Amino acid sequence: MKQGLAAFALSLAMGLSTTAHGVKPSETACAVKTAYEPMAPFAKLAGRSWRGEGTGPNGQPVVDIAKYEMILGGRAFQSTHKLENADYGGRTIIFFDEGAKKYIFHYFTTAGFHTTGEIVPTATGFTAVEKVQNHPEFAEVRSEAFYGDKTIRVVSSHVTHDGDASTGEELVYKEIPSEGVLLFDEADALFGKRTDVKDANDRYAGDDC
Repeated sequence: MKQGLAAFALSLAMGLSTTAHGVKPSETACAVKTAYEPMAPFAKLAGRSWRGEGTGPNGQPVVDIAKYEMILGGRAFQSTHKLENADYGGRTIIFFDEGAKKYIFHYFTTAGFHTTGEIVPTATGFTAVEKVQNHPEFAEVRSEAFYGDKTIRVVSSHVTHDGDASTGEELVYKEIPSEGVLLFDEADALFGKRTDVKDANDRYAGDDC
């Protein structure tokens, strides 16, 4: 589904937004102590949800809902998203590659295709390029996020296998009350209590933070 390809960028934008908004190391001390240190900027976003409105690669309106959590003992950050009033959704997992010293992500979808890419922080947000696997039309997605006052604006471009790039794709996200299960699966059934996590401190309870 064309509309869903750009949605991965929200998780990247949210994950890097704490750093971009000037959070100092002392302000993330609890996250650093309770989770893997390179993932500390993401930990504060666990348990939060966002709603984005904009335009997809086919020029049609898109409404995207996403939620976030730390996984794997704080070694990775996960975003689950679903298009409003649609069956399409996906899950992004972001981790820090210690050898390359880079943030890498993988995006898996209900449509059967998947992507992998790299996040590069900038002065205004981030840029990202992801390679698309097993999609009949698109080979690559290029995204850039711009941080505003309580919003994230994500501009994307989808590149076809012939090298043609789309224009005019944009989503603006605002935080909303926490969402429940967006994509029900076996893990949600077995570990349903994880959706009760409100923030990083709940997940990594027992510390002095």
